[in-house]
Amino acid sequence: MATATKKAALASTPPPRRVQRAAAPSWVDRAARVVDAIYRFLASLKLAVITLGTLAATLAYATFFESWYGTGAVQEYIYRSTGFAVLLAFLGMNILCAALIRYPWKRRQTGFVITHAGLLIILAGSYYSVRTADDGQVGMLEGDVKGELVRIDYPVIRVWELDPHTQRQIREIDLPFHPGSFAWGPRRPRSTGLVARGLALATLGWAGSSQATEEVLSQPGDPFRFVVKEHLPASAPAREHVADPEGSPMARIRLRFRAPALPQEQDAFPTEDHQWFVTEKKFHRVVRAPMRGAPALVSFSDVDRPELVDDFLKPAMSSSKEGIARFRYVDRSGRTRIFDWALAGQAGQSVLLPESDLTVTLSEILEFPTQTRGLDRILGEDPIPIAMFKIQRGAAEAVTHMALANLPMVPNLIPSAEDPSAAPKPPLAAIHYMVTPVLDPKTNGRFGQIDVLAGPDHALSYRVFGRGKDGTTELRAAGAVSRGTPILAFGGNPNMPMTIRFEVDDYLAAGVEKDIYVPIELPKGKMGEGIAACRAEMTVGHETKELWLRRSISLDPPAPQVVTFRDAVYAIAYDVDRKPLGFDLKLDDFEVGFEPGTEQPTKFVSKVRLNDPSEEIQDQPHTISMNHPLYHRGYTFYQSRYQPDIDPHTDRPTGRFQSIFQVAINPGRPIIYSGCLMVVLGAFVQFYMRAGIFTDGGKRERERAAAKARAKDKTGQGAPLPQPVAPERL
Repeated sequence: MATATKKAALASTPPPRRVQRAAAPSWVDRAARVVDAIYRFLASLKLAVITLGTLAATLAYATFFESWYGTGAVQEYIYRSTGFAVLLAFLGMNILCAALIRYPWKRRQTGFVITHAGLLIILAGSYYSVRTADDGQVGMLEGDVKGELVRIDYPVIRVWELDPHTQRQIREIDLPFHPGSFAWGPRRPRSTGLVARGLALATLGWAGSSQATEEVLSQPGDPFRFVVKEHLPASAPAREHVADPEGSPMARIRLRFRAPALPQEQDAFPTEDHQWFVTEKKFHRVVRAPMRGAPALVSFSDVDRPELVDDFLKPAMSSSKEGIARFRYVDRSGRTRIFDWALAGQAGQSVLLPESDLTVTLSEILEFPTQTRGLDRILGEDPIPIAMFKIQRGAAEAVTHMALANLPMVPNLIPSAEDPSAAPKPPLAAIHYMVTPVLDPKTNGRFGQIDVLAGPDHALSYRVFGRGKDGTTELRAAGAVSRGTPILAFGGNPNMPMTIRFEVDDYLAAGVEKDIYVPIELPKGKMGEGIAACRAEMTVGHETKELWLRRSISLDPPAPQVVTFRDAVYAIAYDVDRKPLGFDLKLDDFEVGFEPGTEQPTKFVSKVRLNDPSEEIQDQPHTISMNHPLYHRGYTFYQSRYQPDIDPHTDRPTGRFQSIFQVAINPGRPIIYSGCLMVVLGAFVQFYMRAGIFTDGGKRERERAAAKARAKDKTGQGAPLPQPVAPERL
């Protein structure tokens, strides 16, 4: 029998739940999240590792950079750069945020907090030191009294305005100058880019995107415009020869020689400056410009009369030391005649010039001592023979004439000593006194002589004197010379294995010498020891003048250079900032000790006396040595080094030594020291005193954590604690 069963009721479907979307975060929440993310990044260990790694690499590179280019360069391009400041700022923020993110601090974090606070104090003290610290040098000779700090890292151009009539100083204008530690100018653009100021400029030598070739130092209110066009951190003096209608004749002559043992020719003159021969205009352009120290004597002279060129090419030769006098005079018919008179044994004798009424008497032959007057450097002879003559026309009074050997441009007529203001009389005869040069390697070291002459038409001629077989001087060659054409003066045959060639590279009929400076390449490790120089332009009104300035070799102020304009006169010097100390030091004694048999110094000891009226200190004795500085009013005087004293007139050492003190003042040093002390104290508290003073070493915290774990295990809310496993035996 079929039975009907009731179907089970279907399970009811729960009604659909309404999903509520979360409200979009407001801009305040988004900003808070961004700030929180930045805050956590600044406090992260990742940033600490990156910052400390970058700082360590930068400091390592800075160590090599300073050894290569000097302290000034590493200060400018690394320690005082914007990039290094940003790096330290990130480090400071990381230290601060890493400490604040753990607030509130627990007792066991006391060492951590002290350490981070010490690091922040060190950074703050370093920043304060950069802003307030100062250093420089003081150089003293025995007996000197100095009271100013020479701040060698702060160059300045000093300009004194002078009275045009009395040359007295009217006012002083100081122009701060920031040239940098590397050379720049027209051929070396100065880079101001961050990349080039860092690693690339120092190591690769290339410039950044921002380049400058000059620096304007004057201000709008100054009575002049001063622009620096070129700067050389290490310079050497040189000379530039330029054409000038008011100048004197000059020529550049190269002399090359090759000895039998030499594989190729060598220059006899070491530099281009030595190759230039410049006549002296103040001697009426009559003075030769010789060059000594070469295999042969070389001279350059200038004449303005064509007959003197003929005398130069065809000189009257005489083996006697008295030489020959050549007279040029006008005879009775009005014609110009030439008469040569050999003067050997003719003192007191007279001759009548042919076809004239002129009687010439040789009074005496003197020797003009050029060495005592410094003229041997100019004339190339010591001494110069001078022939004195009396020339009488008919029955008239005799007139005294003189002639200097081989200097035909010297006036023959002596001005009246009784009346110097009287108008000079025309000479009765022109006298060219020719003395054959003495070539004797045993007495004067000469075996040859090369003379170059510039004539009135600017044509150049030469002649060569050499030694003959009998030891006498003979004229080897004479003729015209072209610029840039080498001429064989000596050698080229088996009898003379040494060869000497010369050539005239350049010639200026009228030129002037300008003192300039050229860059020199110092080896790495010495690049901060060069003497800086700069080329500048000064403009007053519509008048502009160029000048070269160089810093002093010593710590003393440099001699100013006087620049004269149409309406003003200025004295200019390339100096450094000089800061008054407020007290004086007097050096009584300076002792330098050397290793026996060497010039290696072993000790420096300076005995000084301190005078400070503000603190009522008078002649207080102190001894400053390498490990014992002097402390006074925040300044620390270290015995740094010494340097020989150079005579500014002769450029030679005087035998005395100048004691150099490195002077520093750093108000931020106590802050840095206190920060270092806190770092040491924090590390000591953190790692060595943790279990004894502030906590029990974390024992209670571990017990509470274990109890919580057991409670969770009993309620089934946590996994059983892992049991320690005994290590297996091998």
